[in-house]
Amino acid sequence: MNILVLDTSGPVCAVAILASGAIGYEARALNQLTHSRNLMPMVQEALIKSGVSLEQLDYIAAVVGPGSFTGVRIGVAAAQGIARGLGIPCIPVNALEMMARSNPLRDTVICPIRDARAGQVYGAAFINQNRVMEDAALKLDEYLDKVSNLGNTFCFLGDGAVAYGTRILEHMGERAAIAPLHLLQPGAAAAAVIASERLHTAMEPDELMPLYLRAPQAERLRAQKEQHD
Repeated sequence: MNILVLDTSGPVCAVAILASGAIGYEARALNQLTHSRNLMPMVQEALIKSGVSLEQLDYIAAVVGPGSFTGVRIGVAAAQGIARGLGIPCIPVNALEMMARSNPLRDTVICPIRDARAGQVYGAAFINQNRVMEDAALKLDEYLDKVSNLGNTFCFLGDGAVAYGTRILEHMGERAAIAPLHLLQPGAAAAAVIASERLHTAMEPDELMPLYLRAPQAERLRAQKEQHD
């Protein structure tokens, strides 16, 4: 079984290939190029260096969000296009679950957060890989208040932890830590493992959809304008 995994849902553009039960390739790019410019060259390199051809792929997995509206669309559209061309199914992977899966700490509340702008984060919480809080779009302090009662020690990761690390530590005190740099913004390998466990969720390419926790900014601004008209 061979799975190509794409993640453009956050600031890191990531690609991985799971081949015959092992991670055959993983790469991350956090640079000045857009995901639309990084992604397909990274896919090509992944196939070459893993020794897996397009025709040998069985599934395409995509991290569908929550995350950047534009980024999520890029990854989902690319996964759909590749899968359609090959006639194979797609597997959706939740971004926050993928981030939490990359952190091996036990008996710690793992808090993956994405910076949702406007002072908000997309967040969830997991303990020993089990979800203890559903995905939510919340103001940072609201999110921290929600997770603070879930355990005694906490580890935060994701670009939300990069943006708000100081505020998180001030709010949570000594119970909290920010993940080390190599775990702070994980790549697609964890998503590949999740996808391999969720083959039963595979779907036709046209059924693969982004996971949004709030309306895009343009829609929110239009709704605000209509309220004031």
